[in-house]
Amino acid sequence: MISIKGVTKQFVTGKEAFWALNGVDLEIADGEFIAICGKSGSGKSTLLNIIGTLDTATGGSISIDGVEISSLSQRKIAEFRNLQIGFIFQSFYLEPGYSVYDNVELPLILAGKTGRRNREKVEAALEMVKLSHKIKNRASTLSGGEQQRVAIARAIINDPKYIFADEPCGNLDTANSENIMRILKDLHASGKTILMVTHDESDAKKAERIVVMSDGKIVDYDHKISMR
Repeated sequence: MISIKGVTKQFVTGKEAFWALNGVDLEIADGEFIAICGKSGSGKSTLLNIIGTLDTATGGSISIDGVEISSLSQRKIAEFRNLQIGFIFQSFYLEPGYSVYDNVELPLILAGKTGRRNREKVEAALEMVKLSHKIKNRASTLSGGEQQRVAIARAIINDPKYIFADEPCGNLDTANSENIMRILKDLHASGKTILMVTHDESDAKKAERIVVMSDGKIVDYDHKISMR
């Protein structure tokens, strides 16, 4: 379970300061699929990055599975992030000169894992996203939809409990977006807790619960969309 209480985030540029998050409270139960929606600048990506330990809050508290994140050392946070959270980003962030295999295996290497078992895990992850036939290809030779599927395989390689997706379909056409959302639904059905930031209403409808943000605050914790 993820518990967020009174979280704030202030950015300072020169003499100017603004609050990207302004007292956010949110509870995310194990196994939920939540979409965070809102206009650009509403704070949704900032919140995702802070929950995912990619950024730190100015104030407030975040506990994951009963552990207060601020109490952990940087080494422990990095270890937790690599093993328990799988990240999917709009821009894929693959190493273009690496093979598909090497891109997917990277989190295992960072976790100190080597050997034949790595090969089995990479093959299983690529099978899940239906890209086994591309295992030797360089990432730079793949289409956008294929690159995002490789990114998903990389995100799940350590069997994390949480999947955090920031605009996972933002750079994709309709057909590829539907494919990515189908994979996320399958991951949710397998027991993963998914937190997805999106501005797309059709993608948000795939989630169990929609949280709406505006001006750094949550304004709706369970938004209902017609024809959902």
